[in-house]
Amino acid sequence: MSEDAKSPRTRNIIENQLFRRQRSLKLEALQRQRSQHGTIDVIDDDEEAETFGKTYIVIIFTEKAKLRHCQDVEKIIQEFDIQTTLEIVSKTEKYLYLSASLDTLLRLADAAELEKMTTTGSMQKFNYGCVSDFLLPGMTQEQILHYCETPVLIKDVVEPAIRSYIQKGYIEDMFPLHDILYLDRFHFNLKRTTLPIEEIRNYFGSSIGLYFAFIEFYTKALIFPAVFGILQSLMNLNLSLVCSFYVVWTTIFLELWKRRCAGLSYRWGTIEMSSLDKPRAGYQGQLKPDPITGKMTLHYPMRYTYLQMYCISYPVVLGCVVAAAWFALYQFQIEAEVLADFGADSWLLYIPVIVQSMLIAIFSWAYEKLATFLTNLENHRTRSQYERHRVNKLMLFEIVNNFFSQFYIAFVLQDLKQLKYQLMMQLLIFQLVCIAQEIGIPLMAVLRQKYAKYRHKEIEPEKLRSISNKPRYEQAFYESGLDEYHSTYEDYLQVCIQFGYVVLFAAVAPFAAIGALINNVFAVHIDMFKLCNIFKRPFGRRAKNIGAWQLAFELLSVMSLLSNCGLLFLQPNVKQFFAHWLPSIPDLSFVIFEHLLLGLKFLIHKVIHERPRWVRIGLLKADYETSQALKQLKYEPQQSILI
Repeated sequence: MSEDAKSPRTRNIIENQLFRRQRSLKLEALQRQRSQHGTIDVIDDDEEAETFGKTYIVIIFTEKAKLRHCQDVEKIIQEFDIQTTLEIVSKTEKYLYLSASLDTLLRLADAAELEKMTTTGSMQKFNYGCVSDFLLPGMTQEQILHYCETPVLIKDVVEPAIRSYIQKGYIEDMFPLHDILYLDRFHFNLKRTTLPIEEIRNYFGSSIGLYFAFIEFYTKALIFPAVFGILQSLMNLNLSLVCSFYVVWTTIFLELWKRRCAGLSYRWGTIEMSSLDKPRAGYQGQLKPDPITGKMTLHYPMRYTYLQMYCISYPVVLGCVVAAAWFALYQFQIEAEVLADFGADSWLLYIPVIVQSMLIAIFSWAYEKLATFLTNLENHRTRSQYERHRVNKLMLFEIVNNFFSQFYIAFVLQDLKQLKYQLMMQLLIFQLVCIAQEIGIPLMAVLRQKYAKYRHKEIEPEKLRSISNKPRYEQAFYESGLDEYHSTYEDYLQVCIQFGYVVLFAAVAPFAAIGALINNVFAVHIDMFKLCNIFKRPFGRRAKNIGAWQLAFELLSVMSLLSNCGLLFLQPNVKQFFAHWLPSIPDLSFVIFEHLLLGLKFLIHKVIHERPRWVRIGLLKADYETSQALKQLKYEPQQSILI
């Protein structure tokens, strides 16, 4: 560690990894010793506290915070029956560790109305007075709550009470500590054919769990267009068959994912989440009684949100879309000038396409920041509403930014050879940028590994005297220097753009699906590595589906139907065929064929129910049990009166 207490906290990922590995080996040895002898006789006090105690959240105070501020925060938190340990290591290092007894956590779970599986097989809101109803065979009370739920339960009850101290700048950070032994379950394993989705959800929450479930489902689904792309290239398949295949594949893929998502969200107790759920952390407003529950909650007039959306956000978005389209068209002007000056065989013709592909990545990064800023100003109440409006802004821009030039080449210039070249070049650079983002930070950390042992220092004796639990302090110190993981927003965006490259012009790019498949096989493991090693452990977020990203994928699916049908009718032989059979209205044939495929898409959508039968039965069973319980409650007072 740093010898100077005033130096900034280390951001060295490898030091963090070395520390975690040492702690993991030590804890595993302690567990083996406990299992062999029944007791542990050779553990010092710090190790014993770390083994048997559990710290769920760490609060780090700023240098501005005085001792009385730290003690005031501690007293406020203790009022909620939360156990606290305050450690003042130095002027710049002040830690408050939060933990809670099982009884307190179960009471908080009751207040939060978490959905849990009952012994009857249905999902019901957890009831502290009927704990036995939620104890499945072989389950203990400690197993009722998952790893991702306990820190959130404490945070939700504590954060509003200490918000004034956060706003005044006394609290620097608040985050849950990683569980070192649990992280071993996510290590890369060549023998594992599927991701441990349930364990990912149990540790990181349903929002991150759904992302990894989706990326795994999508990657497996890419096998079919990858194989079809090889056949399309080798056998020169008819483009009408290609259009039909991608309509069927995209529709079945998205519908089956809805069923998969419904099954997961039902088991995780989030399927019945609604827009009336608790406000998101960044929501601002005035405290007023809730019209439904009567509790004091934040309220913000919707008219101000709509004014912000329609008078500021959407005009700005429209301006960005026009600018992105202008830059795409300007590229063709530059290409024409290069062609006129240097000829068709000059290597300089590659430069405009490469520059545009790089500008697309830069514009995407900048516009993502702008979309987030505008959505913050709109002040949406729930996380789902916030994400939906942010994704809507983003997709409108990204479709123009990434695909406008391809549409222009395909349907204005009508140059399929240039379209294929432009598409593959942009896809290649897009994948390279994604790979650079995915592995850049881990690679830099690996390059610094050989210097880590020289930078690692022992804790000074004067510091050690004020530390009650050395391993806990070391872990909090190292993890406080890691980056914060905000959301799955950027990950979904990359997958969504990749999906567009795969399906929008599949008629001329049969190998796009293969490239996407190979990229995703590695990207999913890199994402898991970053979550476990490069970021702080995030607070678990509840989600019932992938939100607005589902609509984004469905929009790209419909656009792919139109674009591939358009490419089909640009073929000379197709034009001649319909001009021969329908000489008066040849363009009507495009409309007829396109509507037939839309009808096929709609038919598949109706045939495949978005929720599996067992989920529908489970929801109906839960409603039935709830109604029966209400009847029983009404019946018992009447019986007592009669008696």
